[in-house]
Amino acid sequence: MAVIYGVNPIKEALAARHGELERILIQRGVRGESAASIISLAAKLKVPVERVSAEALAAAAGAVKHQGVAAVLRSGFGYSSFDEILVQVEKVRKSGSRALVLVLDSIKDPGNLGSLIRTALCAGAQGLIIPRDRACPVTAVVEKASAGAVSHIPVARVTNIARTVRELKEEGLWAVAIEADGERDIYAADLAGDLALVVGSESGGVRRLVRDACDECLSIPMAGTLGSLNAAQAGAVALFEAVRQGKIKSP
Repeated sequence: MAVIYGVNPIKEALAARHGELERILIQRGVRGESAASIISLAAKLKVPVERVSAEALAAAAGAVKHQGVAAVLRSGFGYSSFDEILVQVEKVRKSGSRALVLVLDSIKDPGNLGSLIRTALCAGAQGLIIPRDRACPVTAVVEKASAGAVSHIPVARVTNIARTVRELKEEGLWAVAIEADGERDIYAADLAGDLALVVGSESGGVRRLVRDACDECLSIPMAGTLGSLNAAQAGAVALFEAVRQGKIKSP
């Protein structure tokens, strides 16, 4: 049984993909504005709501920080296809805006993945691409960490990240890997154009074959004794530096 849990993820799922929800579970005794708004929206969308015991909800959610609410999905998370992300990229480019896609190479921590999904949405990215194997999939923990953002941005899973980076380049995107030992820092690079931003795993960074597929490798300047940021932090810094440069160079 696939579930999501937490107030914000369920509100966003109801707003953006209620057809994927089989039913909503609310813990008996849980009241307040958040529960009432979920019940009201679910009623409008004809999604069944059940009151269950605390034990039953914890068992269904598989977590204790469920905020008294969980939703049972009809199936697993509905990934987008790579082609669907390319459609969004083309739509944005035709509108006169810049294209921005976040590519994640083997992120394994669900908290980092959720945070990166949330940041990508806030930065205006058209989608995220993650590997099908040896990486964290979208789970209930990821949905919670994204604060529901995963309901509003396409996430595609592919079998070969290096090949996907090359395909993005063929579509006219400039592919940039973020690594601690990048050839130059992100503030010296031009990130204002159509961009595929590649962030590597928490322990190994961007794999060599993926890095070789990119146009360049950039670093984030560090001060102090620590040598690097974690994956979610590095992705956030790089995404919003790209946003900043794009705004400066926009007509």
